[in-house]
Amino acid sequence: MICAELLAADANGIQAVAAAASQPADVTTCTLVLTSPAELSTLNGLAFPTPADAATAWAFGISCVVGSYATSWGVGAVLRFINSR
Repeated sequence: MICAELLAADANGIQAVAAAASQPADVTTCTLVLTSPAELSTLNGLAFPTPADAATAWAFGISCVVGSYATSWGVGAVLRFINSR
């Protein structure tokens, strides 16, 4: 078990995780507890978007779905009109 801590946030607000300078015998006092050194690189490799960025991506995705549906409906309406003549 590795005792770890959060480092100061960078300019983008991202906090990295680092192994604590001293490793206590009792890990109950640790801020974070990692089970293997591989977890350290995995945690530092993840970057979650800010809520504003996530909302923008979600809105863009939904608008793509709605836009595609509306376009398909419009094309279908034109084809139905042509076929009905």
